[in-house]
Amino acid sequence: METEIQQSVSQVIIRHKRMKHTHSSDSSFDISIIIVSYNVRDFLRQCLQSVREASRNLLTEIFVVDNRSVDGTPDMVRKTFPDVHLIANSENLGFGKANNQALKTARGKYTLFLNPDTIIREDTLAVMMQFMEDHPETGLAGCKILNTDGTLQLACRRSFPRPSVAIPKMLGLSALFPGNSFLAKYNLTYLDPDQSYPVDAVSGSFMFCRTELIQSLKGFDERFFMYGEDLDLCYRVREAGYQVTYVPDTTIVHYKGESSKSAPFDSLIAFYRAMDQFVRKHFGPGKRLFTVLVLRLGIFLHLLFKFFVRILYQLRAPLFDLFLIALAHALALVIRFRDPSWFFTYQPIIPLYAAVYLGAILALGTLRNRKFDYTRTFAGVVLGGLINGSITFFMPPIAHSRLVFLIAFLLTLLFLPGWRLVYHIFLRKRTDDTSTLRKTLVVGTGSKGEQIAKALTAHPETGYLFVGFAGLNFNHPMTICRIEDIPEIVRMKHIDEIIFAPGETRSSDMMQIMNRLQTMPVNIKIVPENLDTIYGKTHLENIEDISMVDMQFNIYQPVSAFIKRTFDVVVSLILLILLALPAAVSAIFKSPLAQGYGKLFLILKGDWTFVGDDPACADHKRYYKPGLTGLLQLEKSGEISEEEHERYMTFYMRNYSIMMDVELLVRTISRTR
Repeated sequence: METEIQQSVSQVIIRHKRMKHTHSSDSSFDISIIIVSYNVRDFLRQCLQSVREASRNLLTEIFVVDNRSVDGTPDMVRKTFPDVHLIANSENLGFGKANNQALKTARGKYTLFLNPDTIIREDTLAVMMQFMEDHPETGLAGCKILNTDGTLQLACRRSFPRPSVAIPKMLGLSALFPGNSFLAKYNLTYLDPDQSYPVDAVSGSFMFCRTELIQSLKGFDERFFMYGEDLDLCYRVREAGYQVTYVPDTTIVHYKGESSKSAPFDSLIAFYRAMDQFVRKHFGPGKRLFTVLVLRLGIFLHLLFKFFVRILYQLRAPLFDLFLIALAHALALVIRFRDPSWFFTYQPIIPLYAAVYLGAILALGTLRNRKFDYTRTFAGVVLGGLINGSITFFMPPIAHSRLVFLIAFLLTLLFLPGWRLVYHIFLRKRTDDTSTLRKTLVVGTGSKGEQIAKALTAHPETGYLFVGFAGLNFNHPMTICRIEDIPEIVRMKHIDEIIFAPGETRSSDMMQIMNRLQTMPVNIKIVPENLDTIYGKTHLENIEDISMVDMQFNIYQPVSAFIKRTFDVVVSLILLILLALPAAVSAIFKSPLAQGYGKLFLILKGDWTFVGDDPACADHKRYYKPGLTGLLQLEKSGEISEEEHERYMTFYMRNYSIMMDVELLVRTISRTR
């Protein structure tokens, strides 16, 4: 069998070597290869290299459709693969729609839809083309797909999600009984993976098709965004009278899920929704109702499970702190009374103490962004101890024994910073473990930026994991995004820390980035050239001879942000109700009141605020949300320079308080009267 395949492949190669000399530049190609990419630059590079090797003796054209990657994918394709047809989209259009963009201009007899996180063998294209030549009844085929560990990727041959197929899959029965022909229908694990046979569907990561057929079907259904479009296309190919065939005579390697890792949505939920959409499109009312209910139950259970896991993960540090605080009080009661039953007598004072301790630690930012900062935790326990001490000494009917409080306080002061200190010591001994390190992005690719990156890499005990640079371009090999795309890379890569190198980014740009990152759990630091020029509250940290300073503005602190947003919502709601009738009348007469009333909706929505930045500024030059009024609008009139804009907004954001907002609003009202 192997010898026959090799002979067939050799014949194809010889024939197409001859054809290569007789074809004109305007003739059609053997194969059109279409690859849709989304933030997988390095995977795409090795994929294109493997495609280039497999195309040596064939007439091929290669399309890369990029769905607005921020990792420099388009630049890499232009520079490294100039012969590739690049379509660079300005937004993420989804897998199906992006493939269709290239399909419309494909001129090959066959079309291969290929994922960017794959590597194909040198014989893959020739083997698949020969198979299609020998089997005219096949309209679409998929090859054998392996995981990176060499195991079979089950999605390379599948059945449609009918009720009898979907239910065992969702209940996990297909994984428990892979050899059962009834329970394992979805991935056909009961069939020999080394034999070829017709199937319902193959993996969307490798779909080898007859171009004329797929173009007549108008390609993928663009209503599917990321999952399900491959199933849908296979279904329509079968409806058109062709077979979908699994071909194990050649293999590819698929780094499954690399694009979905950076997608701005939950990939499993997207998969279930796509299955829901597929069932509603193709199945009859009876099957459709039952299967959709099962799929939606699966989505709900997945969301519920993920929610609880996420909550537990986020609360792991405060929950452990809570346990240690309770343990400290239990030990204090045993020391004082020699009887642990007193622990229950001291309810509810112990939960009150615990709430104060955790609140004090939270106020210092430890539980939010610095869960393992033992110095701030120490300060938080001391602050909480002062508050709890006041309760103990001035409210004895509630607090009971002062000696118990003192012993519990000392134990809490030992336990809470202590376990964090042990964690850091343990981390020093396990510098090869990066799972607990804070992913760090360095902004600036010059000498200072490289110095910071080297210091972080050389000292993993500090808790930083350098993941790459943000720069003006991708000239540096470690650059993973442009500066303007920092918010997206923070979301994609789950960045914990951003460090600005000195002299490479203007302070105005830093503040604009901070404004865009204000809802994301990321710390921002600068390495200043002069400590006298630092804005905001600071926390100094040293690595080697590099001093890093936290960038903290009052307006971005959790409590301040909550108060400001609450004020905007409450006041805008009241004004919307009170001014509803006058605004309706003024709209008839085109009064300015109608325009102002419309802005109240923007404030309620969160796009505007009562006190903020100048709405006349362009979005990319604005430091904060546009406001109906603001310090800048009140103090300056006419044209203002960028330096003045920066100075006024820095002062406002650094010194923000709700009373400042109220004062500015009062001044605005008095000025307009």
